[in-house]
Amino acid sequence: MDWNTWQAWVRAGYGRLDPISWEAANVTLLDLVRPEVHHKVHHHWHSFPPPHPLWHPILGTLYTIIGLLSLTGNGIVLWVFSLTRSLRSGTNLLTINLAFSDLLMMLTQFPILVANCFNQSWMLGPFACEVCGFCGALFGTVSIISLALIALDRYRAIMSPFGSTRLSMKRAAWWVCGVWVYSVAWCVLPFLGWNQYVLEGFLISCSFDYLSDDFWSRSYVVMLFLAAYALPLGVISYCYFYIMSSVKQHDKDILGHQRVQGEVQVFSYHCIALLRDFVHVF
Repeated sequence: MDWNTWQAWVRAGYGRLDPISWEAANVTLLDLVRPEVHHKVHHHWHSFPPPHPLWHPILGTLYTIIGLLSLTGNGIVLWVFSLTRSLRSGTNLLTINLAFSDLLMMLTQFPILVANCFNQSWMLGPFACEVCGFCGALFGTVSIISLALIALDRYRAIMSPFGSTRLSMKRAAWWVCGVWVYSVAWCVLPFLGWNQYVLEGFLISCSFDYLSDDFWSRSYVVMLFLAAYALPLGVISYCYFYIMSSVKQHDKDILGHQRVQGEVQVFSYHCIALLRDFVHVF
């Protein structure tokens, strides 16, 4: 079935709620997208039948709810920080950067994703797929690296509470700039020929090509995994592990100090009691 036949079939209302008729018509996922974006569909998806038609409105509704909640939550965070001067610190700048990247993620992904869900296929052209995939990768990487830096800042503050380790606004600004440069450097590489951004899954969203078996594509996936996931995850795990260890040790020290104080009080009480008895005897 070609694209025009599929569109006429959909407009006529056939197949929307009857996946059996889709199978009878030999419809695949590839038939649901425009011919000009066929080269953006990995051959892995060519033989898959379309998902049940009910999946798209269900996913579209869920994405709408999640998107609106995310836009509202991150928007409130940015609004509060912009109005409250006392919150403008180096540490909070990292939180602002995290909220900002999450907000941009929703603004660039959520409307297109919801529209594609209710259209049951990718509505735009190949360039839009590349831009959408780039934005998703960029803002996702920025958020992950920001979480790692927040963990690192908390680690420095807790492990050296009285040292000169407080994060200044200037240093935090440099950290934020570094996060964006680092993320852009990795996510722009598919535009330069190392991997590419393609349609994935139900063919309603785009991401980097993680299905191709050639060394060039796989090497990018591995390097991106290490640089944008494994490394920040390692930093987060290391920092919070030692933070938890420090907190537990601090609790033990407090309990030990309280126990010693209690023993001293009991000993003092017994000494006073013995002294009192001695005085009464004489």
